[in-house]
Amino acid sequence: MEERKKFALISVYHKEGIVDFAKALLAMGFELLASSGTCRHLREAGLEVKDVADMLLESFVIQAQRGGITFSEEPQDIPLMMAQMREHGMDASAMLGHRVVTLSREVAAALLARYLEADLEELVNRGIPWIDLICCDFYPARDAIAKIDATIDSVNEMTDIGGPTMVRAAAKGSRIVICDPADHELVINLLQAEGDVNKETRQQLRAKAFATTGVYDLDLARFYGQGEYDGVFGKRVLTLGKGETDAQSPAALYSSRQITYPLAWKNFCIISGSPSYVNSADGERCRQIICRGAEAFRRTFRQIPNIAVACKHGNPCGLAISWNYPVKAIHNTLLGDPIAVMGGEIMTNFAITDEVGQMLLAVPEEDHPRVRRKNWGADVIFAPEFSESSVMLLGKREKRKLLVNEALFDPQMVPGKRMIRVFDTEEFLIQGLPDYVFTLDNLDELVGPAPVQDDIIDMIIAWLAAWQSDSNAATVAKDGTLCGLGCGDQDRIWCCQEAIAKAERAGHDLNGAKFGSDGFFPYARRKGDDQPLEGPELFAQAGCNGGVVPADGQNLVEVKAFFREAKMSVAFVPAKHRGFMFHA
Repeated sequence: MEERKKFALISVYHKEGIVDFAKALLAMGFELLASSGTCRHLREAGLEVKDVADMLLESFVIQAQRGGITFSEEPQDIPLMMAQMREHGMDASAMLGHRVVTLSREVAAALLARYLEADLEELVNRGIPWIDLICCDFYPARDAIAKIDATIDSVNEMTDIGGPTMVRAAAKGSRIVICDPADHELVINLLQAEGDVNKETRQQLRAKAFATTGVYDLDLARFYGQGEYDGVFGKRVLTLGKGETDAQSPAALYSSRQITYPLAWKNFCIISGSPSYVNSADGERCRQIICRGAEAFRRTFRQIPNIAVACKHGNPCGLAISWNYPVKAIHNTLLGDPIAVMGGEIMTNFAITDEVGQMLLAVPEEDHPRVRRKNWGADVIFAPEFSESSVMLLGKREKRKLLVNEALFDPQMVPGKRMIRVFDTEEFLIQGLPDYVFTLDNLDELVGPAPVQDDIIDMIIAWLAAWQSDSNAATVAKDGTLCGLGCGDQDRIWCCQEAIAKAERAGHDLNGAKFGSDGFFPYARRKGDDQPLEGPELFAQAGCNGGVVPADGQNLVEVKAFFREAKMSVAFVPAKHRGFMFHA
């Protein structure tokens, strides 16, 4: 086969960077084809480019010639014949109010033809070029959907048909297909260095093409269906060290390309180690806690303290704050439940300095009798920054993982509106994402004495840990530290008992502590001496002088009266904002 010209088709809605990309292609000998709007934009920049409409008309002329039809005394004068066809109203320009621009049988053939002699010959006979590369994006349907005044008609007008069709055709035809501006540089560099794009990269671009059209279609199906259709679509951003168990390996983390949230997991950088499925799951619970907690302090005190949280098996086993001393926040977090914290995941909103790193590694000598080991044994540490020395110190343990994301300096709650749970049957549940943040201005009622600043801090800690743990959940907090957690049990009384027992086992004095309960108390007092104490009685007996609980239940009046009588400062959260989450 004789050497042929190289053609690139460009059809983009977003024009940023497209001129430089096109210039680079021209410099490598590509001939450019473009849809009408893109063609005009490139010509205005001084580039030589052919409108796809002219390519199509030329194809019509050549096919007419082969059929013995001419419009000129000079049958070989194709430009003249094209001009005469236009005079007769026969052209290939955009039609139907610009609804049909580039989409055509000829363009499809240029993208789908196989590199076989028969296919190439047919393209020549029909006057159709072989298109080597396509750069195409779509009308921004997602932006149209996101508008407050979006209607079926307004979204329909921004629903792209030609773009996704051409991208799919190019992907099937094994062309170089670019639907993400981030790939411009990759493709240009490969073409300049190697003269072509290798099979592996073509395959990656092909996969991205189908993924991009898939996400586009999902957005539209979700909108037009009004809840009838939904789905989850993501790209692998991290191959994990292992699954929950070895038998569940391999495992990976997937992320939507559309996510711009700074604390999305794709934005964490691994400094050392290889995070596992468990590390990622526990890390996500840490992120939820630290972001929701930061917002509670932001709204209440107009500033965020140093926050540290430790999680194990999907629930917090340590949580503490300090306004001035990061080392204190870490120390109290680790002392929250020193047994459970071993092998856990830790996240902070402050830098891991040399001093903080030393505290994360070694148990202070004065705590040895209480902790009964020399090292804390944390498995993973997430932080906004690590000093070089802390990386050397903490990274000595081969399996310890360190991940950094500077957005942790100012944690923000995820802006999403829904949460998804996927079953192993590939079915899934969707519900609203809870966005309640505890403040004294956001309550159903506050009973008992007015809390002072230290009381409010402990209320936030108790609420935060209870609301972000597997239900049923109960907590106790004191001195800005989570002291005990009972969670994930069907028996609410046992959760209260467990929280108190864990706190006492860890050596915490609960006099003046605050409790948290993610569900309401069905009773204020037990109904007989042979019955176990109810939650309010247990917390009062343990020494708590306040807490946080949903304002719900048939005996709410009785429960409130109990706390008033006990002179306990208790914040009742509106019933619709009860915790009651994470039903695994």
